[in-house]
Amino acid sequence: MDRLPTLILLLALVACDKSDKQTGEPTGRVNAAKVTAKKTDTAAFCDKQFSVETAPTFQTPELAGGGGLAPSSGKWRWVNVWATWCPPCVDELPRLVKWQKTLPFDLQIVSVDESEDDVTAYRKLHPETPESKRLAKPDAQGAWFAQFGLDATAPIPVHIFVDTSNKVRCVRAGGVREQDQAMLEALFAGK
Repeated sequence: MDRLPTLILLLALVACDKSDKQTGEPTGRVNAAKVTAKKTDTAAFCDKQFSVETAPTFQTPELAGGGGLAPSSGKWRWVNVWATWCPPCVDELPRLVKWQKTLPFDLQIVSVDESEDDVTAYRKLHPETPESKRLAKPDAQGAWFAQFGLDATAPIPVHIFVDTSNKVRCVRAGGVREQDQAMLEALFAGK
């Protein structure tokens, strides 16, 4: 009688060992708890995504003070369209600056503020903000967005991702969050 509990325990252990003898992988219900890596789908991140063959060439409307945005330095360019009065725009700027240190892109920001004084005053209060160009005519914003397939009245922030060949590959209207970093890594890797 003393051996009965030991025998029951051994039978229970043998009955619970439902692994494949060749692979050692568990079989049965145990696999239902198996965790698989989540795929990143950049099409879900972008409002408009273009292949290399169909991508429009990146162009900006006239910028205040003349000149344009710097050409590619061999990396993707992330053009962030923002304004000092836009809370999501202001909220995400430190995140973009932080990501620029670890992801392969050049950050360029373009303000749609009415006056240069607004941008200058904001940058004095927030010196970590990158240098910003400004649309010379903020009413040109709608036509600019439309050339990339967005609605002319798309809300800012707008993110335009330009590959090293100066082709627009992804456009996103709306803010980016910390959890979007994996999508960005996939986008810059061309996946």
